[in-house]
Amino acid sequence: MPTQWLPLFPLNVVLFPHMPLPLHIFEPRYRQMIAECLEEGHSFGVVAIREGSETGPATPYDVGTLAKIVRIDRLDDGRMNLLVMGASRFTIVRTADDRPYLRGEIRIIPETGDDLDATARLTEITAITFRQYSNLLRELVGQQPDQAEPPMEPELLSYLIAAALNLQVPEKQTLLAEARSDLRLLLELRLLRKEIALLKQMVAHAATAAKVRTSLN
Repeated sequence: MPTQWLPLFPLNVVLFPHMPLPLHIFEPRYRQMIAECLEEGHSFGVVAIREGSETGPATPYDVGTLAKIVRIDRLDDGRMNLLVMGASRFTIVRTADDRPYLRGEIRIIPETGDDLDATARLTEITAITFRQYSNLLRELVGQQPDQAEPPMEPELLSYLIAAALNLQVPEKQTLLAEARSDLRLLLELRLLRKEIALLKQMVAHAATAAKVRTSLN
């Protein structure tokens, strides 16, 4: 795969393909970066921070995601609110600090084609488990179950789950860097089952506490 140079935006979050991410742009270096991206008609890459901070020097992980700007709201003082959508994943070949913001020579990571027949059952099981996880979360905060069906396309489902799971940045980065959708789904299925076990305990505890409060009244 050929390489290209791209502005990089190191953040304490992981952007997944097909997933939205709101961004507030206030630092002068990133205002310049966005202005140049819009002027030159190219995108930028969102990369999670391995070491450092968002407002200082930062060393990113090797795998990031192209960010497509879908909405921009300019504020009077020069700040901007962006909504970006994750596109292709990429790996960083090398970086350069010749501008106020970080740049990287990147290579796009092609999504590996899964055997749909072999992955179909895994996708179905993971989708059912994800829906159970999501509805337990809703039950915990007193909301009605969500009737929407998760997507059954393996790649899209894997990234939706990766974005939804309450994980630390290194764990989310592991999911982003996984080359194959079926292996990503397997990792997520294990994580979802662990989370479901914890959520069931929390829901049961909340129900018991509610009964105690009712009996006291």
